[in-house]
Amino acid sequence: MAALALILSPRQQLKPPSVPTIGLDPAVATLINRTLDQVRLAPRSDAAWGKLGSVLLHYEFIEQGHEAFTQAAKFSPDQPRWPYLHALLLLNHDAAAAVLKLERAVALCDSTPDMPRLRLAQFLAEHGRDEEAEQHFNTLLRSQPGHAPALLGLARLLHIRGRLAESTNALHRCLDDRHTAKGAHALLAAIHRALGQTSEAEAAARRSSALPVDAPWPDPYWEEALVWRVGRKAMIENASVLMDQGRLEDALPVLSEVTREYPTDDEAWYLMGWTLNQLQRGEPAERALREHLRRSPQSPKGHAQLAVSLLAQKRFADAVQILESGLKLKPTWRELHSNLGYACVQLGREEEAIRHFRNALANDPNYPASYTALAELLARRGGQAEARLLLRQVLILDPSNGRAPLLLERLGPEPR
Repeated sequence: MAALALILSPRQQLKPPSVPTIGLDPAVATLINRTLDQVRLAPRSDAAWGKLGSVLLHYEFIEQGHEAFTQAAKFSPDQPRWPYLHALLLLNHDAAAAVLKLERAVALCDSTPDMPRLRLAQFLAEHGRDEEAEQHFNTLLRSQPGHAPALLGLARLLHIRGRLAESTNALHRCLDDRHTAKGAHALLAAIHRALGQTSEAEAAARRSSALPVDAPWPDPYWEEALVWRVGRKAMIENASVLMDQGRLEDALPVLSEVTREYPTDDEAWYLMGWTLNQLQRGEPAERALREHLRRSPQSPKGHAQLAVSLLAQKRFADAVQILESGLKLKPTWRELHSNLGYACVQLGREEEAIRHFRNALANDPNYPASYTALAELLARRGGQAEARLLLRQVLILDPSNGRAPLLLERLGPEPR
């Protein structure tokens, strides 16, 4: 028995860390407890410890996750995924330690997969270690000359150094890649501004604004860990990412699952209504937003979006009532005033509409649509002089605006 005890004692010393799960989302608590049990059953398995670290990574258990990834790397020292994921755990808490982990992952995998080196290069660039970052970007480009994030990263470094022509050359190679297009056009706008090329800068900035959020670069280790994001927060975050990318149809099933699994969650109902509004599905959007307001009756954004769904259904009087309730909650919100103006126009209540459009401009004097709406309304009522002034202001704010010149032309020549 003594010999058996000696054999077992080292194994018994490898116990998983204590993770408090009381008060967590039930789905998260269940996952963590099951993963802890797996470590207890296989205390010398890098996969068990690595899974535990990957789970804890998503729920801000930094100390326990650090212990788990340390053990995983101990039992599999040549495996790059554990130091890489360990670095992601530490990035916002211990930058120096995170860099060491990223460097270890790069040493183990070189550029296959490429994300550890790319993440290291981006981190170094963000922290002013430009020469080291450039070396890693160039390493990626030697093995993959069209590597879009590396091109964008290199272009940013060149821009900072004032090497604008070289930066532009790098940018032109990643302007059309969905992983970099938005960021690349934004940087291109900055370069044109620095060169005094105003019209080109404005065109690049408009293009950047119109593009969806840059898609994330493939990251196999992170994608493996993503399967352990569960519960309400994870689903909301997944839906939000899809919405940011303009993938609204893909976001709807995720939001439906949240509202089904967490029916008392007011934010999920709001996001569902917002998404349906964007897809111009007024009736289901109204149902979702009324559920949101039932659970959060003081929500200004809920009132604003419910009004949008009603306007889409041409229920203008109902929209006015909701918008007026929203203004009591947030009287300075331009969107509420502007939509009230639109609804009142549809109801023939032009004096009220003029007042609401003026209030919209008072709260946001940089929104061209409010100027054009008010100008059209004033022109219809004989206020051509003020309408011209408003439309000229539109062209100052947005020189490429296509509607303002047409409205000015319709007004005819200015009286002498």
